[in-house]
Amino acid sequence: MDVWVKLNASTTGKDKLFRFVQYLSRLVWHNLESRKNLRDTVARLKIIESSFSTFRKLLRLGKSLEVLHGALRTLHLPDTVLRITLTLSRIYQFLFLLADHIIWFGRAGLWEIDKEKWSKVSNKFWLGSIILNLLRDAYEILTITKRRMRCLGPPVCVSSGMLGIREVCKAVPALQPVAEFAEEHRDVFFDSVKNLCDIWIPLTHLGHTKLSAGTVGFLGSVSSLAGLVAVLDPLAKLAPA
Repeated sequence: MDVWVKLNASTTGKDKLFRFVQYLSRLVWHNLESRKNLRDTVARLKIIESSFSTFRKLLRLGKSLEVLHGALRTLHLPDTVLRITLTLSRIYQFLFLLADHIIWFGRAGLWEIDKEKWSKVSNKFWLGSIILNLLRDAYEILTITKRRMRCLGPPVCVSSGMLGIREVCKAVPALQPVAEFAEEHRDVFFDSVKNLCDIWIPLTHLGHTKLSAGTVGFLGSVSSLAGLVAVLDPLAKLAPA
């Protein structure tokens, strides 16, 4: 019950939940598409995917201004790398959302637009934002590694929800360092997972990679789950964001 309250309490929580349903629908219809007796189901799932995509664009109307205002705040961060990556990322995100708003107006029939053109513009700005976010993640990981090498790392708080990761990874010794990192720095871990999954989506839409609709659906679903964790668990949200 508390989970639903947290998700419904913010637009971000709702967006992540609807995004998960959107990409999960794509994953499912792609796996069912080859079955001729399930054509009606596939058609319904495609409608669900399209409906949630359009509804999410409606939810994001006006968010571009909020993101732009956030860029003004990150300009004053003392850390140079964070100041540059976060500010530029927010500018790219602002431009992505601006193009996203235009696409919604086109879908709603309020404005005659070249949807394919604006979709490419939107994905280019989204890709730029993700690349900058990944650079920030790499910087955070490098900072943590240096701190560990100097034995200056502060004590960490491991949540009960993360304790199972190490148990699962015991069967695969090579994954134990990843499990330990996820337990101790889950904010950086989940943000990195989200961005590493997300980057392939605009790359595919722009034609730089050729992933199937099912693969895109899977990556989008994993990314959405990582985003949901950050909404539900404050310690899993990377700050400053």
